[in-house]
Amino acid sequence: MITAVPCTGADFCEEISGAADTSFRRFYEGDPPSRRVHSTPNFELLADLSPLTTGHLLLLPKRHYLSFAQVLGEHQREAVALIERVRLLYREVFGEPLFLEHGSSTGQVSHACITHAHLHLLPVSGPAADRIMLADGLRYHDLDSITELARPPWPDSAYFLRSHEGHCRVYLPTTQRRQYLRSVAGSILSIDDPEWDYAVVMRKDALRSTMRRVRDWPARLAMEEPRAR
Repeated sequence: MITAVPCTGADFCEEISGAADTSFRRFYEGDPPSRRVHSTPNFELLADLSPLTTGHLLLLPKRHYLSFAQVLGEHQREAVALIERVRLLYREVFGEPLFLEHGSSTGQVSHACITHAHLHLLPVSGPAADRIMLADGLRYHDLDSITELARPPWPDSAYFLRSHEGHCRVYLPTTQRRQYLRSVAGSILSIDDPEWDYAVVMRKDALRSTMRRVRDWPARLAMEEPRAR
Protein backbone atom coordinates (compact mmCIF):
# COMPACT_ATOMS: atom_id res chain seq x y z
CA MET A 1 0.00 0.00 0.00
CA ILE A 2 1.21 3.50 -0.87
CA THR A 3 1.43 5.76 2.16
CA ALA A 4 0.63 9.40 1.46
CA VAL A 5 2.10 12.13 3.62
CA PRO A 6 0.57 15.44 4.68
CA CYS A 7 0.73 18.15 2.06
CA THR A 8 3.40 20.58 3.24
CA GLY A 9 6.24 22.60 1.76
CA ALA A 10 5.23 23.16 -1.88
CA ASP A 11 3.04 25.67 -3.72
CA PHE A 12 0.13 23.25 -4.06
CA CYS A 13 0.43 22.39 -0.39
CA GLU A 14 0.48 25.99 0.75
CA GLU A 15 -2.70 26.83 -1.16
CA ILE A 16 -4.52 23.72 0.02
CA SER A 17 -3.60 24.50 3.63
CA GLY A 18 -4.85 28.08 3.32
CA ALA A 19 -1.48 29.83 3.66
CA ALA A 20 -1.57 33.60 3.22
CA ASP A 21 1.62 33.92 1.16
CA THR A 22 1.39 31.77 -1.97
CA SER A 23 2.61 32.05 -5.54
CA PHE A 24 -0.97 32.45 -6.70
CA ARG A 25 -1.65 35.41 -4.40
CA ARG A 26 1.63 37.08 -5.32
CA PHE A 27 1.07 36.73 -9.05
CA TYR A 28 -2.66 37.51 -9.24
CA GLU A 29 -2.93 40.06 -6.41
CA GLY A 30 -6.53 39.20 -5.54
CA ASP A 31 -7.89 39.06 -9.12
CA PRO A 32 -9.34 36.48 -8.83
CA PRO A 33 -9.20 35.90 -5.06
CA SER A 34 -8.84 32.13 -5.53
CA ARG A 35 -8.19 29.61 -8.27
CA ARG A 36 -10.03 26.84 -6.43
CA VAL A 37 -12.92 25.44 -8.46
CA HIS A 38 -14.05 22.59 -6.20
CA SER A 39 -12.89 20.63 -3.17
CA THR A 40 -13.79 17.13 -1.91
CA PRO A 41 -12.52 15.18 1.12
CA ASN A 42 -9.41 14.06 -0.78
CA PHE A 43 -9.14 16.19 -3.92
CA GLU A 44 -8.84 19.75 -5.20
CA LEU A 45 -9.83 21.07 -8.62
CA LEU A 46 -7.88 24.22 -9.47
CA ALA A 47 -7.23 26.47 -12.43
CA ASP A 48 -3.65 26.08 -13.63
CA LEU A 49 -1.46 28.87 -12.24
CA SER A 50 0.15 29.47 -15.64
CA PRO A 51 -2.49 28.17 -18.07
CA LEU A 52 -1.77 27.25 -21.65
CA THR A 53 -5.30 28.30 -22.62
CA THR A 54 -8.71 29.07 -21.15
CA GLY A 55 -10.01 25.88 -19.55
CA HIS A 56 -6.64 24.62 -18.31
CA LEU A 57 -7.48 22.94 -14.99
CA LEU A 58 -5.64 20.70 -12.53
CA LEU A 59 -7.09 17.87 -10.45
CA LEU A 60 -4.89 16.84 -7.54
CA PRO A 61 -5.00 14.96 -4.24
CA LYS A 62 -4.81 16.90 -1.00
CA ARG A 63 -2.04 14.66 0.31
CA HIS A 64 1.30 13.88 -1.32
CA TYR A 65 1.39 11.13 -3.90
CA LEU A 66 3.83 10.95 -6.79
CA SER A 67 1.24 9.83 -9.33
CA PHE A 68 -2.45 9.21 -9.88
CA ALA A 69 -1.54 5.54 -10.16
CA GLN A 70 -0.75 5.74 -6.45
CA VAL A 71 -3.82 7.87 -5.71
CA LEU A 72 -6.13 5.34 -7.39
CA GLY A 73 -4.76 2.61 -5.17
CA GLU A 74 -6.30 4.31 -2.13
CA HIS A 75 -9.09 6.62 -3.36
CA GLN A 76 -10.32 4.92 -6.50
CA ARG A 77 -14.06 5.31 -5.97
CA GLU A 78 -13.90 9.01 -5.14
CA ALA A 79 -11.35 9.75 -7.86
CA VAL A 80 -13.22 7.96 -10.66
CA ALA A 81 -16.56 9.50 -9.70
CA LEU A 82 -15.05 12.98 -9.54
CA ILE A 83 -13.16 12.62 -12.83
CA GLU A 84 -16.35 11.59 -14.64
CA ARG A 85 -18.45 14.34 -13.09
CA VAL A 86 -15.84 16.96 -13.96
CA ARG A 87 -15.47 15.56 -17.47
CA LEU A 88 -19.20 16.00 -18.16
CA LEU A 89 -19.20 19.59 -16.92
CA TYR A 90 -16.00 20.34 -18.78
CA ARG A 91 -17.45 19.05 -22.03
CA GLU A 92 -20.41 21.43 -21.66
CA VAL A 93 -18.23 24.49 -21.14
CA PHE A 94 -14.92 23.94 -22.96
CA GLY A 95 -15.38 20.81 -25.08
CA GLU A 96 -14.15 17.26 -24.52
CA PRO A 97 -11.15 17.39 -22.15
CA LEU A 98 -7.80 15.78 -22.68
CA PHE A 99 -6.42 14.46 -19.38
CA LEU A 100 -2.63 14.43 -19.20
CA GLU A 101 -0.36 13.34 -16.36
CA HIS A 102 3.34 12.83 -15.85
CA GLY A 103 3.44 10.12 -13.20
CA SER A 104 6.63 10.01 -11.15
CA SER A 105 8.07 7.29 -8.96
CA THR A 106 10.39 7.00 -5.98
CA GLY A 107 14.04 6.87 -6.97
CA GLN A 108 13.61 8.51 -10.36
CA VAL A 109 16.50 10.46 -11.78
CA SER A 110 15.70 11.52 -15.33
CA HIS A 111 11.96 11.96 -14.89
CA ALA A 112 11.50 13.06 -11.28
CA CYS A 113 10.01 16.45 -12.11
CA ILE A 114 6.64 15.85 -10.44
CA THR A 115 6.57 15.88 -6.64
CA HIS A 116 2.79 16.14 -6.17
CA ALA A 117 0.48 14.18 -8.45
CA HIS A 118 -1.86 16.18 -10.66
CA LEU A 119 -3.95 15.69 -13.78
CA HIS A 120 -4.05 18.42 -16.42
CA LEU A 121 -7.39 19.01 -18.14
CA LEU A 122 -7.15 20.82 -21.48
CA PRO A 123 -9.55 21.42 -24.38
CA VAL A 124 -7.25 19.83 -26.95
CA SER A 125 -7.29 16.76 -29.19
CA GLY A 126 -6.26 13.36 -27.85
CA PRO A 127 -5.31 12.03 -31.31
CA ALA A 128 -3.16 15.12 -31.88
CA ALA A 129 -1.30 14.39 -28.65
CA ASP A 130 -0.83 10.78 -29.77
CA ARG A 131 0.68 11.89 -33.09
CA ILE A 132 3.28 14.03 -31.32
CA MET A 133 4.26 11.40 -28.77
CA LEU A 134 4.44 8.65 -31.38
CA ALA A 135 6.57 10.89 -33.60
CA ASP A 136 8.88 11.33 -30.60
CA GLY A 137 9.34 7.55 -30.55
CA LEU A 138 7.48 6.77 -27.33
CA ARG A 139 6.08 3.28 -26.79
CA TYR A 140 2.71 2.86 -25.12
CA HIS A 141 0.20 0.56 -23.46
CA ASP A 142 -3.55 1.01 -23.92
CA LEU A 143 -5.65 0.64 -20.76
CA ASP A 144 -9.25 -0.53 -20.54
CA SER A 145 -9.90 2.29 -18.06
CA ILE A 146 -8.02 4.74 -15.88
CA THR A 147 -8.51 2.36 -12.92
CA GLU A 148 -5.85 0.07 -14.44
CA LEU A 149 -3.27 2.65 -13.39
CA ALA A 150 -3.67 1.31 -9.84
CA ARG A 151 -2.21 -2.05 -10.95
CA PRO A 152 1.50 -2.89 -11.22
CA PRO A 153 3.79 -1.65 -12.61
CA TRP A 154 2.31 1.86 -12.77
CA PRO A 155 2.28 2.86 -9.06
CA ASP A 156 6.07 2.37 -9.00
CA SER A 157 6.82 3.56 -12.53
CA ALA A 158 7.25 6.80 -14.42
CA TYR A 159 4.71 7.27 -17.19
CA PHE A 160 2.83 9.76 -19.36
CA LEU A 161 -0.94 9.32 -19.16
CA ARG A 162 -3.19 10.40 -22.00
CA SER A 163 -6.95 9.97 -21.50
CA HIS A 164 -9.51 11.29 -23.98
CA GLU A 165 -13.16 10.33 -24.52
CA GLY A 166 -12.69 7.40 -22.14
CA HIS A 167 -9.69 6.01 -24.06
CA CYS A 168 -6.67 5.75 -21.74
CA ARG A 169 -3.13 5.25 -22.93
CA VAL A 170 0.14 5.19 -20.98
CA TYR A 171 3.34 6.21 -22.74
CA LEU A 172 6.76 5.15 -21.45
CA PRO A 173 9.19 8.06 -20.90
CA THR A 174 12.70 7.91 -22.26
CA THR A 175 14.74 11.14 -22.27
CA GLN A 176 12.04 13.80 -22.67
CA ARG A 177 12.57 17.38 -21.54
CA ARG A 178 10.99 18.64 -18.37
CA GLN A 179 7.40 19.83 -18.78
CA TYR A 180 7.19 17.48 -21.76
CA LEU A 181 3.41 17.17 -21.63
CA ARG A 182 3.02 20.96 -21.49
CA SER A 183 5.19 21.11 -24.61
CA VAL A 184 2.92 18.55 -26.31
CA ALA A 185 -0.21 20.52 -25.45
CA GLY A 186 1.54 23.76 -26.41
CA SER A 187 2.37 22.35 -29.83
CA ILE A 188 -1.28 21.39 -30.40
CA LEU A 189 -2.31 24.92 -29.36
CA SER A 190 0.30 26.47 -31.71
CA ILE A 191 2.25 27.97 -28.82
CA ASP A 192 5.84 28.72 -29.79
CA ASP A 193 8.67 26.92 -28.01
CA PRO A 194 9.41 27.68 -25.12
CA GLU A 195 6.31 29.77 -24.38
CA TRP A 196 4.51 26.68 -23.08
CA ASP A 197 6.92 26.73 -20.11
CA TYR A 198 4.98 27.87 -17.03
CA ALA A 199 7.91 30.08 -16.01
CA VAL A 200 8.21 31.86 -19.37
CA VAL A 201 4.69 33.10 -20.08
CA MET A 202 1.87 33.47 -17.55
CA ARG A 203 -1.45 33.91 -19.32
CA LYS A 204 -3.34 35.65 -16.53
CA ASP A 205 -6.31 36.50 -18.73
CA ALA A 206 -6.75 32.79 -19.51
CA LEU A 207 -6.97 31.94 -15.81
CA ARG A 208 -9.42 34.77 -15.15
CA SER A 209 -11.55 33.70 -18.11
CA THR A 210 -11.50 30.11 -16.86
CA MET A 211 -12.68 31.12 -13.39
CA ARG A 212 -15.55 33.15 -14.83
CA ARG A 213 -16.70 30.25 -16.96
CA VAL A 214 -16.66 27.73 -14.09
CA ARG A 215 -18.28 29.97 -11.47
CA ASP A 216 -21.34 27.70 -11.21
CA TRP A 217 -19.32 24.47 -10.97
CA PRO A 218 -18.99 24.38 -7.16
CA ALA A 219 -22.76 24.24 -6.73
CA ARG A 220 -23.23 21.78 -9.57
CA LEU A 221 -20.46 19.45 -8.42
CA ALA A 222 -21.67 19.58 -4.82
CA MET A 223 -25.04 18.22 -5.94
CA GLU A 224 -23.40 14.87 -6.66
CA GLU A 225 -20.49 14.88 -4.25
CA PRO A 226 -18.22 11.83 -4.68
CA ARG A 227 -18.10 9.71 -1.56
CA ALA A 228 -14.67 9.14 -0.03
CA ARG A 229 -13.38 5.62 0.53
